[in-house]
Amino acid sequence: MYLDYTPEQQAVRRELRVYFGRLVTPEYQAELSQSEGGGPLYMQAVRKLGADGWLGIGWPREYGGQGRSPIEQFIFFD
Repeated sequence: MYLDYTPEQQAVRRELRVYFGRLVTPEYQAELSQSEGGGPLYMQAVRKLGADGWLGIGWPREYGGQGRSPIEQFIFFD
């Protein structure tokens, strides 16, 4: 048996790759390589994730989340 993502799930995966490609700048990578995390660029990235709705990916829409499925949440965490 071969399992694969649906076209919609593949679209979420592509969207996340583009999003994180923009979010994780060379400056951000340099900060992470020189610290244990939690620096100003890290905090800025977390705020951006929250503002863009990615921290509540599995939360219901009525509570400010995206209401995504468990598989889509896995794609995000992967």
